[in-house]
Amino acid sequence: MQVAVRAAEPVVITVDPSGDASASGTTSGATQKRAVGNAVVTTLPEALSLRRTWRRSDPRRPIAIALAPGPHRLAEPVRFGPEDSGTAADPLVVRGSPDGSSRLVGSIPLQPAPDGIPADLLARLPPAARAQVRAYRLPVSAGLEPRIQEPRTLAQRDARVNLAVFDGAGALWPARWPNQGWAKVSAVSGDAAGFTASDGRVAGWRGEPDLWAEGYWHWDWLFEAFPVVGLEGAAKRLTLGSQPYEGIVPGARYRIVHALAELDAPGEWWRDVGWGVLLVWPRDPAAAPEVAVTDGLVVVEGASHLRLSGLTLEQARGDLVRVADATDVVLSGVTLRRTPGRALSIARATASGLERSRVAETGIGALHLSGGDRAALSPAGLFVRDCRIRDYAQLARTQSPAITLEGVGQVVEGNYIHDTDEYAILLRGNAHRVAWNEIARVLSGSTDSGAIYSGRDWTARGTVIAHNYLHDIRAAPGFEIKGVYLDDMASGFTVRDNLFVRVDQPVFLGGGRDNRVADNLFVESSPAIHVDARGRTWARDTITDMQSELRAAFAAMPVGSKLWRARYPGLATILQDDPAAARNSLTGNVFLGSDPFRFGDGARADEQVRSGNRGPDGLHLPADAPAQGVARFGTVRDAAGAVVWRADLARLDRDAQLAPSPVAAPAK
Repeated sequence: MQVAVRAAEPVVITVDPSGDASASGTTSGATQKRAVGNAVVTTLPEALSLRRTWRRSDPRRPIAIALAPGPHRLAEPVRFGPEDSGTAADPLVVRGSPDGSSRLVGSIPLQPAPDGIPADLLARLPPAARAQVRAYRLPVSAGLEPRIQEPRTLAQRDARVNLAVFDGAGALWPARWPNQGWAKVSAVSGDAAGFTASDGRVAGWRGEPDLWAEGYWHWDWLFEAFPVVGLEGAAKRLTLGSQPYEGIVPGARYRIVHALAELDAPGEWWRDVGWGVLLVWPRDPAAAPEVAVTDGLVVVEGASHLRLSGLTLEQARGDLVRVADATDVVLSGVTLRRTPGRALSIARATASGLERSRVAETGIGALHLSGGDRAALSPAGLFVRDCRIRDYAQLARTQSPAITLEGVGQVVEGNYIHDTDEYAILLRGNAHRVAWNEIARVLSGSTDSGAIYSGRDWTARGTVIAHNYLHDIRAAPGFEIKGVYLDDMASGFTVRDNLFVRVDQPVFLGGGRDNRVADNLFVESSPAIHVDARGRTWARDTITDMQSELRAAFAAMPVGSKLWRARYPGLATILQDDPAAARNSLTGNVFLGSDPFRFGDGARADEQVRSGNRGPDGLHLPADAPAQGVARFGTVRDAAGAVVWRADLARLDRDAQLAPSPVAAPAK
């Protein structure tokens, strides 16, 4: 007879910055290190050090770390290494308080400058701002680099921000003009880095030691930021520190950043390195602003079997959490917010990810997951599940999706991604799964982009995009966007059983082949499926040029190996099989109030497999369909009343399905 052995109850190390041991009913002081038992320490690094000591004496005893309610301020990232690993049966658990108020914070409140605003700076402020702006002393730990940021370019999208300022409502921003919207370039100069402004206020920026200009200098799909290194007030001419990608064009949208003369609205700040002060027009005059003093909050390198739950992590200069070379590291029921970097970056890891959490107010994208071996087609199993993600890409306004997947075998499932200017998901690599997500009101300020995007790689195959609900994704006037955008020969994707409602160009196949688009419902979304063969026309060079991004990606993978030939038949011989042809399978789709197909740029309808598609003529919703919500589209009938589409769509309403609070039940 087998007798079940009960696992030992975990020892709990409580982290309480107040040092109040009596609050938890445990003992504090030096005696806590003499034997394994519950203990109270004041910092998370101290808790990790104590756990390492105890584990050396009893490696099998589970030890959890519990953070007391309230803020836990960090001067540097908390680092988890191999010695901090748990086991599959007993992972190391770092959890917040049951009320969800535990916060890891990478910022500190600023103190008022003793002498107030220096007289020379006060004279340069707009008159209306002089009574509103406050001066604060900048600590050395906040970083006093000569520039507030580094240039943000096509090649350097993840540019470092050297100064990040926050208040209780979120990030504050450098004083800028215009406060809302964009100015327009009046004229350009011959050196490709200079332009003429249309406004006469240029003279007010003269003498600025750290002036910046950011904008969409040539293309509306590319946002770049550069220091201003030359200024001629009378001529209204400015010169950037570098040439933007493909230069500057008249009419380009831009704005000026970090100009003292433009500190004229609540929420703006300006820094003077010489005086070591930060001038702020506070949104809440009763509260001191805070400045980030650490680049990140949590760094996991080489650890395994780790859980972070029930915490808020906020207010650093870079990525809040970085995980590398790790296994089974899971963040659950956390809030990640307020950083000029990303919320979470995972690289060279397996079986790790984010679940039941909220992500908001990030400067670049939100989440970056990379892992697996593409040559061996070995999956990493990284994941983002059941999360709310919004207000990302606040600084890097293009090429900054909510979620970036790279490598092999990542999963994005059950998330609600919504309300931002940028796109939702970038797919690179093989065999990812994107399913049961709701994506709404994204790309509000973008063009030539898609809510779900992939492109320029014949070999990035095997990804399935299924059971997603995309809705209310419309381009701003003069722009054009897509729903699922398989750009520049993207091939071998499956797009099935999705619901598209009021989405511009919901499925856009840009030159690729072997894509399967099946059993989707398109509602007021036209043209529902676009197919082109751009490799036969304007994009011919991407196929014929051996140095192109497409050909380089093809050459980088062992497409002729036995494994790849078995997984992706026909890929190895694509260059001998009319590589510019766009041949796809488009079957079983239903078009309600949507134009079904559009073929262009050399694409031919007779090269596609098309069968079982229905509509739009005669299709309608039942008279008793709900007036609103995703359930309205659960049934579609034809003119004779026969059902042509029926699905239980309740799971697709992620906004309703996801709990408003991300706090998970405390792990044992």
